[in-house]
Amino acid sequence: MAIPGPLTIDQPFRFDRGLAKRLRMREVNAKEAFTLRDGSGTYFRASVTEYDARGGAAVAYERMSRSPEPAVDLTLACAVLARQRMHTVVQKATELGVRRIIPLLTDHSVPPGAVEQEQAHAWPGHVARAAKQCRRSSLPHLLAPATLDAFLASPLFESADLRLFLDDRADDAPAPAPPERPRRIILAVGPEGGFSDAERPRLAAAARPWVLGGRVLRAETAVLVGLTAVHMTWGDFRNDAAGPLSPCGRGLG
Repeated sequence: MAIPGPLTIDQPFRFDRGLAKRLRMREVNAKEAFTLRDGSGTYFRASVTEYDARGGAAVAYERMSRSPEPAVDLTLACAVLARQRMHTVVQKATELGVRRIIPLLTDHSVPPGAVEQEQAHAWPGHVARAAKQCRRSSLPHLLAPATLDAFLASPLFESADLRLFLDDRADDAPAPAPPERPRRIILAVGPEGGFSDAERPRLAAAARPWVLGGRVLRAETAVLVGLTAVHMTWGDFRNDAAGPLSPCGRGLG
């Protein structure tokens, strides 16, 4: 979330209906804290004093020394998992700074007709609460479930600088870094049992397989390990990590 002017610690400020709408999306109530960015690009923690549909007021009480926003534009495409494990996936992906979450419908994933049984309606709430907990100023985009073929043909997939998919059956080699450090990265993670034999060649023709150790991980564990590995290699967890991208996630001003 952002406001155009500079902020001063302990000085109240007003905000418009746009930010009020974003606070509601974030499930932030009056008297609660939230993160926002001022016109200089500095991030602050602020406390809401009052707001309604027309706008409201808040007070900045802490200047953040580090940005809570990711240094890379990271998209997670995860096969829809059974037994409501997507709750964990969307929550932890939010905490790990993804910009987008795409639930994938694959050969071994939950079938399209059973997505609602996995409480898909609850996923946005888990995203909002995770963003609040980790002090993000933005919410990642949670896209509608898509088939693997539709995802591979999408402009989003085509525009990525680096496209990876986790595959424990590929040659045991790490994904090589491209000549220039990527800014737009896609990580695709399959369901339990992985991507099917029919899907793997289609993925390998457009993305790089990535082997992360010799153990077979649960799908939700693979998501956490894969996102962490991306950040260790190209993103926030590098010692020389670049500054954050301009926020563009859902809920930003």
